[in-house]
Amino acid sequence: MSKRVWTAIFGVPLLVFILYQGGFFLVIGVSFLIFGGTVEYTTAINRSLNPKINLLFMLFLAAIITVSIKLDYYFLMPVLLVVFIAIFCIEILSGNVGIQRGSAMLFGLIYVPVMFGYLFLFENLQNGVYYLWMIFVIAFSTDTAAYYVGRSMGQTHFAPKISPKKTIAGAVGGIIASSLCIIIYGAILGRFFGFVLPWYMYLILGIVASIAGQCGDLTASMIKRRVRIKDFGRVLPGHGGILDRFDSILFIIPLIYIFASFTAGIA
Repeated sequence: MSKRVWTAIFGVPLLVFILYQGGFFLVIGVSFLIFGGTVEYTTAINRSLNPKINLLFMLFLAAIITVSIKLDYYFLMPVLLVVFIAIFCIEILSGNVGIQRGSAMLFGLIYVPVMFGYLFLFENLQNGVYYLWMIFVIAFSTDTAAYYVGRSMGQTHFAPKISPKKTIAGAVGGIIASSLCIIIYGAILGRFFGFVLPWYMYLILGIVASIAGQCGDLTASMIKRRVRIKDFGRVLPGHGGILDRFDSILFIIPLIYIFASFTAGIA
């Protein structure tokens, strides 16, 4: 069996367990993603930076952001502003000329801890676990359909400079699969769990979130191409690193949270 299959055999049940249990297990799981992803991003981006980002400082800032999101989401914006000021004060005092390193740090802190940190917020929402699963339904259906449709039907590439294998047919296939799967998921919620939302809301969500997820995938590819690496890491055999597997999910998480914030009281 391939490494990719073995990772799925062990990873999917673990994911189900963490999402079902929530609480302490969710904190541990999300913290692992945040700190592992921060290490991967910093290690990758340092290949193209001089002077390089201090990994311990980056992890310290990621920890501050993670704690602020977990304890009180409304602290996030003030914390980000303080982090912004601190980063560039340090850049100036260090004698660094240019904004490349500081900008790369700010991008990474939003890209990894802020995006992943939104997973904490679903526990505070009514029926939050149902919304939480929407992230993975959309991400996995999009990725799977885009891969197989792109391989079998894809002829026209739409982002060859970023990811040569991405095709228009694959992208459209991913959007269609995402929309169908999230509508089916919504029907299951309504039939067996009493969680009812209009089907057209699921359709719109499936389209928008699928597009965002594919942009997340291409964003990760853009970074890797810039620093000339194939994968961010090797922590997930057959998939690469955390950011290789969760690249599309990162862009879907905040969109589902926004959707949940507006619809949680309707269902």
